[in-house]
Amino acid sequence: MDARAESLARVIERIAVVTRDVTARGGYPFKALGLGRAAMNLLFVLARTDGVRVAELADRLGITSGAVTQSVDVLKAAGLVTSEVDADDRRGRIIRLSDEARREIEGFERQYIEAVAPAFDALSTVDVLELDRILAAVRAPVEQPAPLATTSRA
Repeated sequence: MDARAESLARVIERIAVVTRDVTARGGYPFKALGLGRAAMNLLFVLARTDGVRVAELADRLGITSGAVTQSVDVLKAAGLVTSEVDADDRRGRIIRLSDEARREIEGFERQYIEAVAPAFDALSTVDVLELDRILAAVRAPVEQPAPLATTSRA
């Protein structure tokens, strides 16, 4: 394994450790609804907007428009999002969080950031901004990960 691959392996391991530590805390919004990862990710994207078109949600989440539509249908049935005709393009739909969902997610994010912030205490503000920039440049395949190489037995 070359130096780059070794470094990437360490980065992935460290991200996994932070993720495990955070998810071990247990609670997340709407847990009782048993929402899948795609639906939860969609809610978090919507929390940072005042409405987004389905195609933009698909692009931001790295999933198909059909997958977004399925998640939106589940979330609408739960009263967590609304869907309305796009005034600029009547063929499109604008998806928004319900007021209740927005309050729940914003409260969760505040608590989550407070709980996780100590893990980043060793980083300066400049370091955190650089980490944000770097992670934004990384886009792992979501739906179709590359197949792992296997060795054949001859």
